[in-house]
Amino acid sequence: VNFMNNPDEQTAVAQFGKGDKYFGICTLMVTMPGLPMFGHGQIEGFNEKYGMEYKRAYWDESADQELINRHAQQIFPLLKKRYLFANVDQFYLYDFYESGGMVNENVFAYSNRAGQERALVVYHNRFGDTAGWIHTSTAFMDKGSGTLRQVDLRTGLDLPDDDHTFVIFRDAISGLQYIRNCGEVAQKGLYIQLDAYRAYVFLNFQIVRDDVNGTWKKVHEALKGQGVGDIWALQWQIPLRPVLKPLQEIFNAGYFRYLVDQRPRVYGE
Repeated sequence: VNFMNNPDEQTAVAQFGKGDKYFGICTLMVTMPGLPMFGHGQIEGFNEKYGMEYKRAYWDESADQELINRHAQQIFPLLKKRYLFANVDQFYLYDFYESGGMVNENVFAYSNRAGQERALVVYHNRFGDTAGWIHTSTAFMDKGSGTLRQVDLRTGLDLPDDDHTFVIFRDAISGLQYIRNCGEVAQKGLYIQLDAYRAYVFLNFQIVRDDVNGTWKKVHEALKGQGVGDIWALQWQIPLRPVLKPLQEIFNAGYFRYLVDQRPRVYGE
């Protein structure tokens, strides 16, 4: 059972606040194997510490509607995916290596699978920025051989090792889509930048093979690791950029104002 508070501890809002740190840890709670358990009044943001012997609340508190709304936006949709997160057969925990080769212990990264669905969760539990690679899992006991094993991210997510194949995935929290080259993931892993208490839940993994025109390679190069709202729209826009760019330079507010100013004047206008 995974929980952030119980009757013997301070309430979740007292321990973690109501901001990104709370929601980052809550994201871990609902995406880890096992059973997530919300404390009494946790979603509403109540501060009163309840004991099991309590028959009623002693404090007169009102529910924090903004906190409830953020739960509905960020946390509740993940609870509908519990079948993807609950089991341990395909669960792997990864080290997060910074550029200097050191493992950042403040970053939690793990993947899981259920059927053809994949998930990768990353959370930075610190007030600060970091960047690095997710590539190799921590050691785990292989019950079949009785030895310690490690797997790479490509194996954990069951991705192909092919430079002409790309993987597209969406962050469930921001809604942005990302693309990575499968060959690079196999060789180096996944590079990611994290600011304070940032959480990502990558879902909806799709494998696409590049065409003869290198369209997905162009999308990958254009995004440079950044996310986009609709990667499929970008995919068809990129071949049209030689046409669209001149039109975008023409059709803008400043040029239209110039045309209006240059129009022939009617006497008395």
